[in-house]
Amino acid sequence: SKYKKNSYLCIQNQKIKTASILSMKSSNLLLKQLSPCDGVDCFLMLQHIEKEENAFTNPVNGMSFDEYKKWLEQQHNWSMGKDLPTGYVCQTIFWLYDHDIPVGIGKIRHSVTNKSRIKGGNIGYAVSLEFRGRGYGYVLLKELLQKANELEIKEKILTVEKNNIASKKIIEKNGGTLYDEN
Repeated sequence: SKYKKNSYLCIQNQKIKTASILSMKSSNLLLKQLSPCDGVDCFLMLQHIEKEENAFTNPVNGMSFDEYKKWLEQQHNWSMGKDLPTGYVCQTIFWLYDHDIPVGIGKIRHSVTNKSRIKGGNIGYAVSLEFRGRGYGYVLLKELLQKANELEIKEKILTVEKNNIASKKIIEKNGGTLYDEN
């Protein structure tokens, strides 16, 4: 099979403890929602995240800048429920910036489907290769969970590859608990 078996982690609707090297208040970190006006900085950052890595999909890797601009418009529409393909749910994309430099991407699906409950979950994130190992993954997930709460998303499911130890640690540090493993 093309896909490795996943471990499934669920984040309950709870307060998240904030003990991290980085925090949104003490640094120049900013979580920003995707906009059709986003520029080359996000485009270039996405070129440093594989098309599919640890079950996170990044269709922008390898796109031209013009294709990326169309993708931004599509994602913006999907976040509002416009022009969704059959079987898709609303999804909002966020960028994590540090000092005005995008370092990661996060996705929140507004609801869980039977398919996403098994593979993909409704929250996903990736940090650009050159920024890994610096605590950005923890902060990005922490902020995505807060956004999910603001969107009144009660069930938060993240799936992670069995061999992705770093992401497992990030999820657990953010209050995630293992509820199923294949």
